[in-house]
Amino acid sequence: MLPIITEFLIFSLFIFFTLSFRYLTVSSILYWFLWVHRPQSWEKRRLQNLDRHKQKIKTEIKWSILSCLIFAPIVALMMEIIEAGYTKVYLNPLEHGWLYIPISLFIYLFLHDTYFYWTHLWLHTPQIYRRFHKVHHESINPTPWTSFCFDPLESFLQAIIIPILLFLIPIHISMLVFLLILMTIFGVINHTGYEVYPRSWMRGFWNQYWITPTHHTLHHHKFNCNYGLYFRFWDKLMNTDVMKK
Repeated sequence: MLPIITEFLIFSLFIFFTLSFRYLTVSSILYWFLWVHRPQSWEKRRLQNLDRHKQKIKTEIKWSILSCLIFAPIVALMMEIIEAGYTKVYLNPLEHGWLYIPISLFIYLFLHDTYFYWTHLWLHTPQIYRRFHKVHHESINPTPWTSFCFDPLESFLQAIIIPILLFLIPIHISMLVFLLILMTIFGVINHTGYEVYPRSWMRGFWNQYWITPTHHTLHHHKFNCNYGLYFRFWDKLMNTDVMKK
């Protein structure tokens, strides 16, 4: 039993260093390009005062590294369970048909977004907010470092939903990997402090239905709106959607 536990702890440590390295690398690049280099051509895309938040970056990194420490054993356990064949993750693309592969991705995105919206709304109830969500919202002007800046309970809530869904809904391994990549991309992009999407996207379908940095930055500024992760569906349905005209 002890060798199995030791092997799992080593694997979890490897996952921790992998997550931390990815977080530090991506955030560093975006921070340097957008906050330090500050290209003049991107000034019209800036959503906030960049100088008002620099002193909180060390705190964001500290909480983010702690989040990686919480994510790591959950990810390691998820990978072990997948390998053991106890989940609905499958390898043969023909098992549920080619059409189901992209459909399953949107099912996971919608269910994850639904879970995120309602847990996020719960985290904004006054007593819960002060205890567990204030850490993230101390970043009134979010930075590329804010995406993993969570209290430990919130980190656990963020990490647990995908492993649960893997026991319930079939998904091809390629779509699971793509989903995890999308989670990281959306998390980081929405906290950059810049509107990174093309103006044509912001005038069309994408801005109407998907979360953008403009949409999520307003959540950090106003606190009581824009709770979604990927889509504006629940915000619009529940009248919590606010967007600049």
